[in-house]
Amino acid sequence: MAPWLGLLAGSITLGACVVASLVLPRRSQLIGVFGMSGAVVLTIQMFSSLARTGDARVIGLAIVFVAAGITGGYWSAAAALPHAIPRQQRLDPTRSATSTDRPAVAVLSCAEPAHYRVASTARVIERLVSTGALRLPTSALPFVFLSEKTRYHALGGRNPARDSVAAVVDGATDRLVGRVSDISVAWCDGSPGLADIINEFGRIGHRDVVVVTLGPDDSLRSRESLHDAQRAADAVSIRLVRSPSIWRSDVLASRLADRIVGATNGATPDDVGVVLVGEGEPTAWSELEAGWLEHENYFNQRVRLMLIDRGVRESNIRMGWLEWATPDVTETTRHLAALGCHVIVVAPATLPHVTLASALDLRHAIDTARLVEDVRVITLTPWGDDPALVEATTDAISAALAHMGR
Repeated sequence: MAPWLGLLAGSITLGACVVASLVLPRRSQLIGVFGMSGAVVLTIQMFSSLARTGDARVIGLAIVFVAAGITGGYWSAAAALPHAIPRQQRLDPTRSATSTDRPAVAVLSCAEPAHYRVASTARVIERLVSTGALRLPTSALPFVFLSEKTRYHALGGRNPARDSVAAVVDGATDRLVGRVSDISVAWCDGSPGLADIINEFGRIGHRDVVVVTLGPDDSLRSRESLHDAQRAADAVSIRLVRSPSIWRSDVLASRLADRIVGATNGATPDDVGVVLVGEGEPTAWSELEAGWLEHENYFNQRVRLMLIDRGVRESNIRMGWLEWATPDVTETTRHLAALGCHVIVVAPATLPHVTLASALDLRHAIDTARLVEDVRVITLTPWGDDPALVEATTDAISAALAHMGR
């Protein structure tokens, strides 16, 4: 009996280690490699022990045990991946406010983590699957994690998004000196979450908190955090006030229009085409929360009007989605070239920071359009820590403070 149990245990472990080697970050892959090596050795030893009997039926049954064990181990480990979401970390209990008689500010961002993390990827997949936005067979899950890990590696191992969010918050903090007390950043995916920040503000003694979303305002991702934050605020008697969307800022719209026109290097306005790029969300999410689309459409219309005032043809200004929605960037770019545009500016309009998609997929989407050689495509970067984004964030917070009578 022992050889059979050893054979089954070794093959199950081998299947699980295959998943680990696909999913774990590079710095942790040795765990999966060593585990796989040990499982292979154990499986071979047990199989050899059974094969010495010389009975073909025993050998055949052993092969079935190995195949079933590897499959079971792989499937079990893969099925556990969407649940690999750790508890939120606790904030530093030694933190104290400079003055609780002034409001605090929580900045909510859906920026991706700086490095590939299994837990963050699991949270994204869990949200997509639970909302019906994505259907994935369990066997394919490890390869989704592998794809995300590979994308981080292609970006040099680090996504600068959260660094740019921190820079924007630092800039807004400098502009709001004397008007607010604490300004903290919360993440849609990761720690600290918005509810954690609200609980901490309550512990410190704050009673008024402004929440500003630095990203897809009123999207499903931000709404989840806002709902949790409101429950936390009610529990600790905090008045929670949301700021206006940063995408209602004329400062941002004017700045983007200037960036687009400046990038054309003096080309004839009639030859210029513009793709205003949005991040996009699954249709299932849009059906649940359409507020984000209203904010982005409002912003894009403001940019469109400003570009028209600067001489760009209205018919040459189009919207293209980076992910999930249509028309995508490839289709929109190809359409502008067909209209006779020789200079096409691809501008991430409502992407406040770099995303994996904007860094890796945007260029590929443009190349896929296969434009003729006399069409020049200029790609702008997302907002990052642009001073206009700092100003728009500050203005949104100031508007909320005015609403509070502060």
